[in-house]
Amino acid sequence: MDYVARLVGLVLLLWMTVVPAANDSGEALYLQHCAVCHQPDGKGIPGIVPPVAGHQRVTSDDPEEIQVYLSRVIFGYHGGLIVDHQVYSGRMPPIGYIGRVNDSELLDLINYTRTAWDNDARPVTFKELATARQKGEAER
Repeated sequence: MDYVARLVGLVLLLWMTVVPAANDSGEALYLQHCAVCHQPDGKGIPGIVPPVAGHQRVTSDDPEEIQVYLSRVIFGYHGGLIVDHQVYSGRMPPIGYIGRVNDSELLDLINYTRTAWDNDARPVTFKELATARQKGEAER
């Protein structure tokens, strides 16, 4: 499984280097940086990449859950994760920490994932994003 996780990460990194951003919209940023793994419909790849469509952590309005989601998008994630009784153990690259997008674009991307595919969550604020970034950088 570690081989698959590394392969998915490599494919995503290659995708990000060869596909230029169509525009600054959240959807275009999602398609450029996230869709190769999480899929254009947000449903992910069962057992390999978790969905963002309908995912409780993506759509939660709980401040702690929002901070966890923001941290994972900014700094990446590796380890175990269970979504809808499906176990995922791959790696997600640090979209907001590798200089690919600025905070305005990152906020557009995150808010797109919180409202696309029938997800119905309030927009995340710059303050929440800044808090997640500061906390994550302090922990590194």
